[in-house]
Amino acid sequence: MNYETLERQVLMWKKMAVLVPILVTGFLGLIFLFQFCDFRTLIYIACGLYFVTAIVWWYWTMKSIDLLVNLMKHTNVGIIETKDELKSIRQELMVDLSKQK
Repeated sequence: MNYETLERQVLMWKKMAVLVPILVTGFLGLIFLFQFCDFRTLIYIACGLYFVTAIVWWYWTMKSIDLLVNLMKHTNVGIIETKDELKSIRQELMVDLSKQK
């Protein structure tokens, strides 16, 4: 997974957070309206669906946090390398300036 994939997945989760509860509630309402099963069974189905959603979301969140931590580690290494290069450039400039005087 990379940063662009993570951005797409965040957008997908935002859309799903709005659409899925509406669709599931509507679907369960239709099932109850046409009396395919009783209210207690619908509650169990809804709880099961929410449980599965929570597990999937938790797994995705942990993978995303891992990606962001790794991204921050690599960024930190790049910043340290850049800092060291700037120090060496500064030292070279100081040497050049002292030679010119």
